[in-house]
Amino acid sequence: MATRDMTSWETAIAKVVSEGDTEEIIVRGHRMSDLIGQLSFAEMMFLMLQGRLPTKPQARVLDALLVASIEHGIAPPSMIARCYASYGTTIQAAVGAGITAFGDRMGGLGEQLAQMLVARLGATLAAGVPSDAELNAIAEQIVTEAMAAKTRVPGYGIPLHAMDPRAPKVLEVARQEGVYGSYCRLGAAIEAAIAKARSGRGIPMNVDGVSAVVALDLGFDWRTTRLFLLTPRTVSFAAHYLEEQGQDTTWRHLPAEQIRYVGPEPSA
Repeated sequence: MATRDMTSWETAIAKVVSEGDTEEIIVRGHRMSDLIGQLSFAEMMFLMLQGRLPTKPQARVLDALLVASIEHGIAPPSMIARCYASYGTTIQAAVGAGITAFGDRMGGLGEQLAQMLVARLGATLAAGVPSDAELNAIAEQIVTEAMAAKTRVPGYGIPLHAMDPRAPKVLEVARQEGVYGSYCRLGAAIEAAIAKARSGRGIPMNVDGVSAVVALDLGFDWRTTRLFLLTPRTVSFAAHYLEEQGQDTTWRHLPAEQIRYVGPEPSA
């Protein structure tokens, strides 16, 4: 690691060109003027993060994942965006506040799963495509360790659904497009291992889990996993912000009678 000051930067991401009659932005070796109108947002996101253009099947799977992650009702992060709207703040403040509400317990479980799967499967992948038996053994070990620690495997189960309706659809698209690889297979093996360990009472994969396995099979770094929730949710928060403003709410609050004070009373 190098210590660098603020006067010298280098990047392989983009270059701004303004020389004579030439006005251009070079992004990952491509002229922006050539990309506009030719790439979808999902394809551009892929190029930015991986430095290469995706295949059409990869782009369709990434797009499916972004669509699946864009909305999930009035959950705490969207509630925050709506509160900001009622308090008269700007749309960017509301969106930013909603994004920062996601943490390790909500919104970050896909990243935790992705990091764990890379650590468990990396060496096996280096030797070639793993067999079903190898994936089942890894899955059973993951589930056994989680149960011994009395924790859940991240990326499985969701309070609002018996089964997250988004996850199987994204995996279906991945299968159709030939992007259902070793990480998706391991994700399915973990789901089966959970059901087996719980005597058939399964805990299906949720959208965080599917983000992890699909992103890894698409070739993304595990550290990018949260982006596939955060990026589409910015649009969701903006929609909630605008709706709240349209309802002319001036002050979202909790009624005083719903707040129980448990501290000491002042002395007489």
